[in-house]
Amino acid sequence: MKKMDEMDRNIQLRSEEWGYKAAMLALAVWTFFNIGQTLINGAKYHPLPGLILCFSACIQGFSQSIIKRKMIEGDEEYREPNKLLWGVIGTVIIAAAVISIGTRCTMNQ
Repeated sequence: MKKMDEMDRNIQLRSEEWGYKAAMLALAVWTFFNIGQTLINGAKYHPLPGLILCFSACIQGFSQSIIKRKMIEGDEEYREPNKLLWGVIGTVIIAAAVISIGTRCTMNQ
């Protein structure tokens, strides 16, 4: 396998960025279309595209935090609070709130 130089890595990263953005946009459109069909036509709601969209966004955010934290590790000059921990805690709290509100709304119908 050929070792990539800086230009090849830049091209690879740029193409992955465009692919990621296209996939996220497609998932967002699919999610909103599904929600619209559910609200307007009373169709069955399919949560899979929304779950994949949320999962992808969370993984991207968490991996960015981890990589940034590893890059500044051991640097005396730059200190940052542990945003990864607070991000995980915030995600769990928001997920618990959404699940409990959703469960309460579906049980009352």
